[in-house]
Parts: sequence; structure tokens; C-alpha cells
Amino acid sequence: MIYQVNNFIPFFEFVPMIGVRNQDLSKRFGERFRKLREATGLSTREFADTAGIAYSQVWSIESGKGNPTLSTMEAIAKALGTDISGLMKDL
Repeated sequence: MIYQVNNFIPFFEFVPMIGVRNQDLSKRFGERFRKLREATGLSTREFADTAGIAYSQVWSIESGKGNPTLSTMEAIAKALGTDISGLMKDL
């Protein structure tokens, strides 16, 4: 399968995971993201302001319902002081 990488492809559709449904990956990522955000001491709304993304996006991603774009993943990683691979560690 060929993917065109741009800021409009949801990240979890870009990352092929053998034997793992995208919904399961989204849920695990959301849980990891929430733990990392909570470790910063920031509320959901404070984190959204820091990352420059909408509060509803943070809530949606943390609940496992959202499918962030690469640009959103990059903003989240930057606000957490890591990179995208750091966000995906141990999923």
C-alpha cells in the first residue's frame, strides 16, 4: 500500500500495524497521552492551550475516539518535550 505523507492523513491510518485494529491503537495511544499530560500537571484545557490545539481534540484523542493528524501529533509531542516516536513508545 502506498501512502502520501502530508498533514491531512490521520496518523493511525499512516502507521500500519499488523494484527492491531486502529481502534485499539487509538485507545492505547489516548491512555498513554493522558498519562503523559497528567505527568506535566496540566489540565486538558491548559495542555490544549500549550500545544496550540483545540480542547475538544485533546479530549477526543485521550478518550480513544480521535485520530490525530501528523501535525497534531507533532504539536502534542513538542508540548510534552518529546518527539512522535516518544509518544508511540510501548504501544
